[in-house]
Amino acid sequence: MIYYKHILLFITVGFLLTFTACSDGPKPDEINIDEDLKCTRNGSPAPEWVCKNVEGDNIQTAVGQSDFSRIGENFMLREATVSGESAMQKVVYDYIDMRLSSIARHIGGIAAEKIDMAIEEIAVSVSEMKRKDYKQIKLWTNPTDSSIEVLMAIQNKKINKDVRVHVMHILKENDTVYNAYLSANGENILDEFLPLN
Repeated sequence: MIYYKHILLFITVGFLLTFTACSDGPKPDEINIDEDLKCTRNGSPAPEWVCKNVEGDNIQTAVGQSDFSRIGENFMLREATVSGESAMQKVVYDYIDMRLSSIARHIGGIAAEKIDMAIEEIAVSVSEMKRKDYKQIKLWTNPTDSSIEVLMAIQNKKINKDVRVHVMHILKENDTVYNAYLSANGENILDEFLPLN
């Protein structure tokens, strides 16, 4: 009986090995560097900025979009700009949050605690206040579906200026906190993370 079990096991294993050896199995996706790494939107080749591939150390950017509308191009442009402003507001919020968190880590102590507690308030306030400064700098119309995309941008120094005003107001509310900020070389840290040039 044991002999038959061994023979049956041997035949089963042999069958499985033969079956799997004959099967190619799924092929991995092949990437065509010339085609797959290009920016496209709804099947149409698009400028790189449409895919948020934007280089620039001193600016924040976001893309706004509007579907085709029979109302006309001016309406679509307004829609895309509003979409871009909302996207920019999120980008600027995240930028401020990251910068202030870094400043707080480098300063430490009670000054850092004060900044940490104010990050949310400052990020919301400045990102909303700067909406008027978000500029539409590029526009692209998709030839496939006539939708439009706009690239919005703002210079970091314009954000930094307002953030610094808020931070200094908070730090100067209390002499002990402000002196701790100065003792921690806070002015240089602020210049490093929120430069004005």
